[in-house]
Amino acid sequence: MSGKAVILNSFGAPNAVLQVVSAPRPTPGPKQVLVHVKLRPVNPADLFSVMGAYPGFAPKTFPATPGLEGYGVVAEVGAGVTRVKVGQRVSPFFDTISGHGSWQEFIVIDEQALALVPDNVSDESAAQLIVNPVTVVLMLKELKIPKGEFLLQSAAGSTLGRQVIQVAAAQGIKTINLVRRSAQIDELKALGADIVVSTEGLETADAIAKAILAATGGKHAYGAIECVGGVTTAAITMSVRHGGFVLVYGAMVGMEGTVHVPSFIFRDVTYKGFWLGSELARMTNQQIQAVTSEVFELMSKGIMVPNSGEIFPLDKVVEAVIKSNAAARGGKILLGN
Repeated sequence: MSGKAVILNSFGAPNAVLQVVSAPRPTPGPKQVLVHVKLRPVNPADLFSVMGAYPGFAPKTFPATPGLEGYGVVAEVGAGVTRVKVGQRVSPFFDTISGHGSWQEFIVIDEQALALVPDNVSDESAAQLIVNPVTVVLMLKELKIPKGEFLLQSAAGSTLGRQVIQVAAAQGIKTINLVRRSAQIDELKALGADIVVSTEGLETADAIAKAILAATGGKHAYGAIECVGGVTTAAITMSVRHGGFVLVYGAMVGMEGTVHVPSFIFRDVTYKGFWLGSELARMTNQQIQAVTSEVFELMSKGIMVPNSGEIFPLDKVVEAVIKSNAAARGGKILLGN
C-alpha cells in the first residue's frame, strides 16, 4: 500500500519546487508508530521552509517533505508500543529538521513524539496544535503579565494574534491589539479584545505610540509581543512600561526593525527573541507533553479555537499555498489527503 507525499528536490518558490508523488507505506520498528496523517495546516513558516529561509526545516539531502505540524490516526504499532493503539487520534512532533514533515500520508514516528488528542478536540484544531497554540502558551508564561494588566501585541488579526486574545482574556489579562486595517476592530473586539488600535494611515513610530497611549488613557502595557518589524517595533518599545519586556517572534514587513533608544537607556525596556524551535529543544519530553496537554485543555474548554478555513487535497498543494497567502480572514488553509 502506498500514499501521497509532497516533496521538494531543492529549495525555491513553492509553486516551482513542490511535487506530489506516490510514497510507499513504511513499517514501524520497535517503540515506533505508523501514523496516517489526515490534516495539516499551511503555515507561513511552512512556506519559508520550502524557500530555504526557515531553520526549523534543514534537510541535508533531498527529496524532503515539508510540514511543521498535523493530525492523524495510528495505523500500525511496532513492538513494545504501550502509549497508543491502532485507531487512536494523535498530533505528532515531526522531524522537520531532517525533512520528514507532515505533508505526506504515512510516516513513522517514535512513540514518545506523539500528543494524544482528546475526544472533544476537533480534527482541524488538533492539526494546528504546535506552531501557534504552543507558542501562545509559552510566550504568555514567559511574560508573566498579572491579571488586570495590559499585554500589547502587533498583528493581532493573525491566527496567533486571535489565540492570544482568547487565552489572555481567560487569564484575566487585558489586551491592546494593533491591526493594519480599521475593518478588523469590531471583529477582534467580538473575540474578546479590550482595545484595538488600527495603524492604518499611521506612518511613524511616534504616531502609533501616541495612538496606543490615547486608547489606554496614558497607561503603558506591562509587556508585549511583536512580529511586524519596521517602525512598529519602535512604537512597541515606546508603549511598554518602565522595565517592560518585549518578545519578538517574527518580522512580517522585513528583516529589520527600528527601536526607540531612549526606552532602552532611560526606561529599562528589554527585548528578547522567541523561536518555538529553540524553546522546544530546551524542554524535556515531559515538559513538552505538559504544554501540549495544557493547549488541548484550552481547546476542550472552547477558550482557544484555531481559525480553520478551506481544506485542499494533497495533490492540490500549490493551489492551497496560493490561497493561504490571501486567506488570513477566512481561516487557516489545511491540506487533507
